Amino acid sequence: MIDLKSMNSNLFNVITKNIKLLGIVGVSAAILSIIFSSSIFIAPKFKSTAIIYPSNLGGYSEESPIEQMLQWFDSKKIKDAVIKDNDLYSHYEIDEDEKLSSYSIIEEYNENISVTETKYESAEITVLDTDPEKAYIIAQSIIDNFSKEIRKVHKQRAEEEFTAIDKEFNRVKEQLYSVSENLKKLRVEYHIINYGSQSDHVSKGFLKTFEGANSSSVNTQEILKLKKNIEEKGGEFIMSEKRFYHLISSYNYWENEYLKSKRSIERKMTYTNIVDAPQIPVKKVYPVRWIIVLLSTFGALVFTFVLLLFKSQLNNEA
Repeated sequence: MIDLKSMNSNLFNVITKNIKLLGIVGVSAAILSIIFSSSIFIAPKFKSTAIIYPSNLGGYSEESPIEQMLQWFDSKKIKDAVIKDNDLYSHYEIDEDEKLSSYSIIEEYNENISVTETKYESAEITVLDTDPEKAYIIAQSIIDNFSKEIRKVHKQRAEEEFTAIDKEFNRVKEQLYSVSENLKKLRVEYHIINYGSQSDHVSKGFLKTFEGANSSSVNTQEILKLKKNIEEKGGEFIMSEKRFYHLISSYNYWENEYLKSKRSIERKMTYTNIVDAPQIPVKKVYPVRWIIVLLSTFGALVFTFVLLLFKSQLNNEA
């Protein structure tokens, strides 16, 4: 069985006999960790954050607005735009001509820049950088490029819709013009203006049933001419007139759609609601020196104590 009393006594003896050495090791480790965690060896990083809500993104399958937003932030388009706008190859000291430069820049990007969903379904943008102003600029650039890409997609979609609407609107206008010209021809050449009223007058004139009318007061020649025109072109007039009113209704509809679609192209929409705008940070967040000093000192003491304990064990066995 393990003699706990003897073990505890041995541990205590090792500590008491080597208290000075352990003290020297602890102090040395603390001093060294303070030195090596300074800005001379580890460049401090500053954090700029922003919290934004998605707005006016439109529907994509069953994705929620925040899911759409996160998908866009993770897209190559936005990352490439942010990298280009902020010259991150140069900033992160990566040679673009290197074979793995594309991989390296994305690795550096993902290490320093993150976008996560909050519990309130907003997006939190976090940017770490050795330059506090650069951290702020990159955070703002991410928001700006997100809006720019969404605006580009929406404008393209609106232009495609406008093209289709414009084509249909022009088709209706052409048909309306054609029917209008045909009605004009029937009115001018065949004197058919109002089919119902003129048919009634032709019947009364032909049958001489006008009140107080007699054969001398009726222009029989004109009545017969109009009767012939109505017989030949009456059906065409009725169809053209019905078609005309139908096209007027279509014209009004497509004109309204045309104007709405045009406004949609020209409209400047916002795609983010900024809850917390990015700011230039004033305090560094990395490295946390007291944690480094604490862990380094503790690790050095434990390692030294284990070596001393092992040495003591060997001496006892000898």
